[in-house]
Amino acid sequence: MTRSQCLLKLALLTLLAGPLAAQVPMAAPLHPLDHLTPAEHWKVYNTLRASGRTDTTLVIAYVALREPPKAEVLAWSEGQPFRREAFVHFIQGGSGHEVLIDLNAGQILRWSDSPGQKYMWHSGDDRTVSQLMLANPEVQAALRRRGATDFTHIDCGGANEGYFDLPEERGNRVVRATCSNGTGRFSGYGASYEGLVGVVDLTAKKVLRVIDGDPIPLASDGGEYGPDVVGPVRDMKTPIAVVQPMGPSFTLHGQSVSWQNWRFHFRIDPRRGLVVSLVKWVDDTTARSVMYQGSISELFVPYSSPEERWNYQAYFDLGSYANVFGGVANTLEPGADCPDYATYFDAVVSTESGRPVQRVRAACLFERLTGDPAWRHTRGGRVTDSRPRRDLVLRMFMTAGNYDYLFDYVFMQDGMLEIRVGASGMDQTRTVRAANAVEARATAERTGAPREDLHGRFIAPNLVGVNHSHFFSFRLDLDIDGPANSVAVDRLVTERMPKGSARTSLWNYITDIAQREGDAQRRSTIDKPEVWRVTNPNHAGPYGDPVSYEIAGGHQAVTLLSDDDFIRRRAGFTEHTLWVTPYVADELFAAGDYPTAHLPGQGLPAWTSGNRPIANTDVVAWYTVGFHHIPRSEDWPIMPVAWHSFVLKPTGFFTRNPALDLPKPR
Repeated sequence: MTRSQCLLKLALLTLLAGPLAAQVPMAAPLHPLDHLTPAEHWKVYNTLRASGRTDTTLVIAYVALREPPKAEVLAWSEGQPFRREAFVHFIQGGSGHEVLIDLNAGQILRWSDSPGQKYMWHSGDDRTVSQLMLANPEVQAALRRRGATDFTHIDCGGANEGYFDLPEERGNRVVRATCSNGTGRFSGYGASYEGLVGVVDLTAKKVLRVIDGDPIPLASDGGEYGPDVVGPVRDMKTPIAVVQPMGPSFTLHGQSVSWQNWRFHFRIDPRRGLVVSLVKWVDDTTARSVMYQGSISELFVPYSSPEERWNYQAYFDLGSYANVFGGVANTLEPGADCPDYATYFDAVVSTESGRPVQRVRAACLFERLTGDPAWRHTRGGRVTDSRPRRDLVLRMFMTAGNYDYLFDYVFMQDGMLEIRVGASGMDQTRTVRAANAVEARATAERTGAPREDLHGRFIAPNLVGVNHSHFFSFRLDLDIDGPANSVAVDRLVTERMPKGSARTSLWNYITDIAQREGDAQRRSTIDKPEVWRVTNPNHAGPYGDPVSYEIAGGHQAVTLLSDDDFIRRRAGFTEHTLWVTPYVADELFAAGDYPTAHLPGQGLPAWTSGNRPIANTDVVAWYTVGFHHIPRSEDWPIMPVAWHSFVLKPTGFFTRNPALDLPKPR
């Protein structure tokens, strides 16, 4: 099964679950940043219908809260009225459209058209691709040459996010399509027909050409992982039980959370996932601002294999497929994805027809004992002081076709906020003739042809896991003790000692304050390390330096593609680990609003081209978590969760360790 076909099945399952889930009532909004309710979704639909400007080709791709202006949210107090607006992106008549709706008045405030073919992917695209491919005589002949006699369980789908501004692509939606056979499969993917690619024009609804390469037999291993394949489960011997018999120690008021010194609000957006807002630390009786809002902005996954089926594969998962996912937040399994004792939250998403459905258990919130100390010290070799660490975790899972991504916001007792990404799911594989690396090497030596595993690694018989990368852009509107902030770059440098010193060198740091956007486009490398801090130059810390929070990098891989690679240029945010922009409400998506078929330079590169001033103003930091993946056999058929993270760390924000007041264990 191709990645796109997996997405289509996921969307269909979401819709099938809708009628039952939609029976669950949701509360009216209590806060200006609360997510849209079912009633508000219906208001969107009815307002669109009443406009007289929609027709039977309407496909709704994205409905989300259009937040009130930041100043209004910061000035709002509980009990006061607040504006409610919805942003709607839909496709109609082969064009994309945007509408802004006043939900209180039921009126359209703005209607605009997206130029060209700039709109999200939708389930009808895959249905069209499959119908066109399977009805094409050349495709049918190619499938028969590969041994297919029954087309019942053969599915075809768009297998790329590639757009190279070729003449046939300009103004059109042109995709590379591949097919797979799901006969005999249950828990795994279907087996792909390697070497068969259709170039499909979705605008004209026709197959432009068929690329029929060397027919390669279907692989026998389709990634099945059910109990009939895995066999007996291991004996875990003794159970481990973690319970909170008195309930959680956090308190909820609608979508606002209070836990120890932390206060924050969250909602679940169909494209941005968890949106965490108004993050504050209560210092004595003073609520100090740390972050106005944080969320993921884009997820980009380019593959690296030269074959026709693969060289177009580069996915912008959030900007293209959020609608096909049925909203990016997937249903969580209690006791596995989150603890049994966690508190679970549902989300509301719109179907392509505009009907709201409920995604159950789309996020969870729980405390955990990590088994680690928050701090410890032994005095005089005899007296040990140690305090156990407890975290508060806000979690969401996203299923993006073959991959599953876990997103955590971890609130810590020492004032740190860790943002974690976990990757699991299934690797995409390329079917080859060789069964393993030994056969591939022998064939290459005999024929002089390139090895079949040249751009990946064998992870199952006749299956090569293709090399690829993952880039997650997080949008972080940090407001350190208020919105007027600057960005400090601490460059760690070697300092030579004067002659006669026992030491010849030591290291120190040199701090530069980024004045403009170009100054804050940063990478930190092993040989040229940097520390990045968002500071408030108007608020001195306890010892004179401005208060600040460090963005402490964990996984900072940057793109390995060449500067002139079209796909790299379309994902311009991967050029730097850190970007900083002045706050603009509608600058939300690092790769641009609609990356499905767009030219290079959208999003962060376009916004920062003016090199706007960013010192002592309201700034937004954009941090890219990146990692490169050479698949391994241990990833098959389901990958163990691989974690990647970064931390927001107080630096000169507190007078002392804010976790000193933790109690001793009983």
